[in-house]
Amino acid sequence: MELTNKQRKYLGLEPIDSAWERMEIPNNSVKTELSTGKHILYFDGDTLRKNITVNDSGSYLEQTCHIKTQDNRTMIAPKTAKGKPKRLNGVNLQRCTPEGAYFRFAGSVLLANYTTQHTYYSSVMAGLPFMSESELQVFLDKWISETDDKELRRIEAFAHAKRRRCKFKEGDFFRFPIDRTNYGYGRILLDVAQMRKNGERFWDIVMCKPLVVSVYHIITQNPSMDIEILKTLKSCPSQFIMDNRFFYGEYEIVGNAPITEKDEDYPIMYGQGISPDSRKVIRFQMGRIFREIPLEGNELVKRASGRRDKDLLPDFLNNGIGWSLGVDKNILEACIEQGSNEPYWNQSIDNNLLHRHDLRHPVNRAELERVLRQMGLDDIK
Repeated sequence: MELTNKQRKYLGLEPIDSAWERMEIPNNSVKTELSTGKHILYFDGDTLRKNITVNDSGSYLEQTCHIKTQDNRTMIAPKTAKGKPKRLNGVNLQRCTPEGAYFRFAGSVLLANYTTQHTYYSSVMAGLPFMSESELQVFLDKWISETDDKELRRIEAFAHAKRRRCKFKEGDFFRFPIDRTNYGYGRILLDVAQMRKNGERFWDIVMCKPLVVSVYHIITQNPSMDIEILKTLKSCPSQFIMDNRFFYGEYEIVGNAPITEKDEDYPIMYGQGISPDSRKVIRFQMGRIFREIPLEGNELVKRASGRRDKDLLPDFLNNGIGWSLGVDKNILEACIEQGSNEPYWNQSIDNNLLHRHDLRHPVNRAELERVLRQMGLDDIK
């Protein structure tokens, strides 16, 4: 499998120049009993311009780069006078920073940009099922046929955009791409990093710089939704997410309003920490509400046994975090159609293991009531 230059044009990827020389090397960074791979490299003189990683399992990654090599293209040249050459192999290629647009296929399609840290298209977010290599070719043919001149200019602008850093804050409404024509909207409910700066107590078991965000029940082609309309919509349960997509401007801010009691919806973290001291207490965090009680004399509430996901951990720490929103087009469509979050909670366990550790999940209603009583928060519903 290798993309054609026509396909590259419509994906915003740099084409292969006829003067470039092709070379293959083993991908020694991916070698297991089930999978081996190779790098297809294209050189302009001694400069590596294209790195294509193909895995026997069917995955494909095409990246643009600008890497100087030496010693008959066997070594990566140092970037500074004090640096040392490194052998040109899969491990060292992974340590080199690509640039511009890249394309990845591993059953799903991702078109994104290393420089800007933006995603142009994700077939997972678009709700498409996993594809075989032959189905990918059908997808690419359809992609090309649906790309008019205006869309092609958008793709080219995406591929050559520069990185930017953006500001955001609690109460911001944001827009995110769902597929090539539709948008979704959400809200930043809590900035944990800002809470820490302000000296507010927060149970520090969430990695990176977390935000708490929620996603509204809406799929629209309108890129400029009125926030007064958004305020009236239902939203999916809030989640932790790393701030990267906001910091680099992929999720664009479209307005701001103060967070009111009606807007408040926060993930609940409950249980014991990792350090020896934190093992002696039971902690609870929900938004800005923090509680701590001694373990001695109190029973740690655990998930009920006997469920089909009984192999999962029995705790309610619920401190998982990632770069992406916990929804896709299919889930949003189902939530909108039913006017509830039942489809969100009932996602396949294979898709979202974390949901079962969320005390807000309907299946954990009895455990949530016990936890709230234990923490003296009976008035919270």
